[in-house]
Amino acid sequence: MKKLLILTLVLSFTTLVGCVYKPNIQQGNVLDQKEINQIRPGMTKEQIRFVLGNPVLNTNLDNNTWYYLYYLIPSRGDRIEKRLILTFEDDKLVSMTGTEKPEIEE
Repeated sequence: MKKLLILTLVLSFTTLVGCVYKPNIQQGNVLDQKEINQIRPGMTKEQIRFVLGNPVLNTNLDNNTWYYLYYLIPSRGDRIEKRLILTFEDDKLVSMTGTEKPEIEE
């Protein structure tokens, strides 16, 4: 009787451990390549905001640099990290850096 109880407890515990749910963790701006391809040097801040939305990080110390960041930690698989950093001068886009860039269309 004791062996049956122990076996039942072990099987129940094993089943419960296998059912742990781990959700995907997603943070930041979702960066879609179609939207990034619309970005061009010389665009104004308002035009960029219309295409990509508000930046996830925009400090008052340097209002001419906008940070679009995206992180996805899936329940299974590798972490995905994307960055797009836009620099403005006189309200016009002058440079883009980061892991995401517009694709050259031919």
